[in-house]
Amino acid sequence: NINLKYRGVLIALFASSGMSCFMSLTMLLFNLGVVDDFFQTWLKAWGLGFLVGFPAATMLVPLAQKAAIYLTLPEV
Repeated sequence: NINLKYRGVLIALFASSGMSCFMSLTMLLFNLGVVDDFFQTWLKAWGLGFLVGFPAATMLVPLAQKAAIYLTLPEV
């Protein structure tokens, strides 16, 4: 098992890899359609998306969790 202190990083890793995969695929299909070198172009786009997405998710996931907790607190 992986230490509990790495849970947030793992969540960011899984979320950013999945989201960058689907978003790069969707945007590439939308903008270019299926072209000859589609798979290589998609892998490049996915790699770049992940390089941007992982640090962003690492910073944004904790903020999103805090915002969700704040917005769902019962009124006193």
